[in-house]
Amino acid sequence: MVYRPSGYFMRSLAIALLFLPAALWIGSVQAQTLEWKLKTGQSIDVQTVNEMVTSMMLPDGAKEEMPMKQMVDVQWKIKASDDVGFDVEQTVKRVRTSMKSPILNVEYDSDQGDPTDPVGKQIAKGTKSVLGVPISAKIGRLGNLIELKLPPNLVEQKASPSNPLSTESLKASFQQQIEFPKSNFSVGDTWEQTLKANLNGMQTRSVLKYRFDGNVDVDGRKLAKIHVDAVTELVQSPPGIEVELQDTGSDGDILFDAELGCVFQSIQRQRLDMNLNAGGRKVQQAIQGTTTTTYRMAN
Repeated sequence: MVYRPSGYFMRSLAIALLFLPAALWIGSVQAQTLEWKLKTGQSIDVQTVNEMVTSMMLPDGAKEEMPMKQMVDVQWKIKASDDVGFDVEQTVKRVRTSMKSPILNVEYDSDQGDPTDPVGKQIAKGTKSVLGVPISAKIGRLGNLIELKLPPNLVEQKASPSNPLSTESLKASFQQQIEFPKSNFSVGDTWEQTLKANLNGMQTRSVLKYRFDGNVDVDGRKLAKIHVDAVTELVQSPPGIEVELQDTGSDGDILFDAELGCVFQSIQRQRLDMNLNAGGRKVQQAIQGTTTTTYRMAN
């Protein structure tokens, strides 16, 4: 019998890997002397679009591909602001997920009700736990996370292969974890950041290398551009499965609007090769994805 791993488990693992650097990079742009300038009463619409293709080489030599696209709409409301930073309430408003392969065909839109297939139902269940639930954070002007407040129902969520929206993965998705250089630097200057995360029991370490590329003009707006090269390595496999992870070239670019004091756009490109071994059943997996996040003032 040919072993065909759970598509949802693979999706959860892949999305966990893909979301982590995206969340970190979005918070990483406040380098140079750029600062978040968000003020009380402001509202921001944040949309993240993840497009990913997962290729799996099965034990019988067969190759399967699973394209996945996910769109997540989040609203930021600035509740308070001072010289130290700002209090933001983040709420997931809508999630759309599409996956198509010989073993999966899922279309999910949180605005359209629950899907009927088992995998779609699992996605809907995980999404409902965060949909419309305010998550509050205090973020410093340089991007450092001062405080994060998760509602009790999210704090109590346990990590599992069928639940990519556990407390740990939520922290990785919502936290702005990086403190940025406070000193001035010139075009071409670089700096590094090392980050650790635990997603569904899988512990990773990411080294992000930043380079300030100067200012660019986009539709008449002056934006600071920062290039990011990232390498993610596995520290510990999740329970019940052995994972070998190789980052084969991940990078991205961040545009920051210095006048508004807010990220304009973040683009992340990720390439990962993985070898999975579950009880002697081995699967080779390659992941290529692009994550684009845009921030737009709603008022």
